[in-house]
Amino acid sequence: ASAQPRTSSGVGVRAVPDHRQHGRERPTLSAARQSFFDGHFEKCLELCDAISLRDEATLLELALLRARSHLRLDRAERAIDALRDCAFTPASLDGYVSAQMLHGDAYIRLGQLERGESLLIDAYERSLNAHPSVHAEATVNLGIALYFLRKHEAADEMLASTNPHADIIFVRALEFRGWIGFAQGNFDAAVCHFRNALSAIETCKHHDRFIEASVLQGLTSLCAELVRPDEWALMERRIRSFDWSAGGLAVKHFWIAIYASMMCEIVGDDGGSRFWGREAETVSTTSSYRAIAQCRIAAVFRGLGESAAHEEFIDRATASYESADSRKLGNDQKQIPLFLAEESACAGRHDDARKFIAQYRDVIAPTLQRVPGDHRFVALENAVEASIAESRGDRKEAVRLYQQAFTVFRDARHVRRASIIALRLARLTRLSRYVDYARDALRVVSDRSWMAKLIAEFSATESMQLTDTQISMLKLLVEGRTYKEIAHARHRSWKTINNSVQALCLKFGVNGRAELAAEALRRGIVAVTDDLPDAGN
Repeated sequence: ASAQPRTSSGVGVRAVPDHRQHGRERPTLSAARQSFFDGHFEKCLELCDAISLRDEATLLELALLRARSHLRLDRAERAIDALRDCAFTPASLDGYVSAQMLHGDAYIRLGQLERGESLLIDAYERSLNAHPSVHAEATVNLGIALYFLRKHEAADEMLASTNPHADIIFVRALEFRGWIGFAQGNFDAAVCHFRNALSAIETCKHHDRFIEASVLQGLTSLCAELVRPDEWALMERRIRSFDWSAGGLAVKHFWIAIYASMMCEIVGDDGGSRFWGREAETVSTTSSYRAIAQCRIAAVFRGLGESAAHEEFIDRATASYESADSRKLGNDQKQIPLFLAEESACAGRHDDARKFIAQYRDVIAPTLQRVPGDHRFVALENAVEASIAESRGDRKEAVRLYQQAFTVFRDARHVRRASIIALRLARLTRLSRYVDYARDALRVVSDRSWMAKLIAEFSATESMQLTDTQISMLKLLVEGRTYKEIAHARHRSWKTINNSVQALCLKFGVNGRAELAAEALRRGIVAVTDDLPDAGN
């Protein structure tokens, strides 16, 4: 099927003939194709149903177009039903290959992997004698199937063999090569393929908004996770100008808004982080997606220190999640209990946090589709468990779990997540290696970002060059010890302790021991759960 023509500037224009009868547009194959490439899949299906021509060639075209639309809407069973309309042997090899290819794609999505792969291999082999565009599409679909089957190297090799002159089909090959790089943790390759796909879109004769939205989703997620604010300004302009009106693009719009909110946090754009979080909430297609968006908004308010708003959105996210069927969550929604557990722990809701983490482990984790050797799901679980342990005062367990999660995310180059965990470890351990990692990883982050502000506070604490004796005294103050008790523990006179406390107050710029203890806690120099020092130290 032909796609949307483009102007020389790369901007898509509608080229549907103006067939109108009595003021209403007459449904045509070209109008149905146009709706498909515009991302209006439901409208495409409506037009297909309304077309009156019923010759053999038209029946085949309609069946293929219906199947493509249902596959874009993740309705594999209905795609197979649509293909039954061309169960007869198509008159042309091209038609046969296309039908076989779409059948294979549908069975892969239904989990019938061997059957689907067999059909796609057959379509690919037969396509060697078909039209070049049909062969290119069969090549790409087999490559995509191999990607879903987690045969990443074979998938990338197949997609790399796609004819670069195959217009939008070649762009789709680049798109999935980007997702393969993402899945393998080869983020540099993923960024390269996604960028090339965007560039190729501008020169394509035809345009597919669904593919462009997918590429934008990949690049936005990588911008946020790799902490690349230099690329964000251009990306945000493109996202804001994109036409998201098609219903088939809602999920991609949702995830782009989530990552955009994270990116705005990184660049210190508090208004933008709230805007994109609410945008994700607005475009949510299910209560489970709405729960994810509300967790994101809660995290934004947590970073801003707005506890009332933080708790409000925890309540909203909990209500949204409880109205969803946890047995029907897609793989991209199964971390909701972890998000809720973390936000609940940060709000001091320990029982709720434990409930969510238990539900995740008992109900959801066993159903996750994991890539062998990929430990990121376990690392995320450990990070959430650590936040729960920290909120309950179990500092030792929190440090142990944070360290495990940090190692995985650091090695996997998930810079944003690793940096956030490093800052938590720096607060709990006061070890410079965690501050150094975060400072280096976030060197491009705006000074307005809460992460940059926290690093600056750690740096200020480091510049104080506190002695072990001073840190020990701060611990005792935080524990609520009197000057007399501190003097006894330190084997010093009351007057000496008083002078030392006054010197620390001057160093921190505070008035009195209460403010000093509060500031030491706020800066993470000591924690309420720190063990009391030995009296002989």
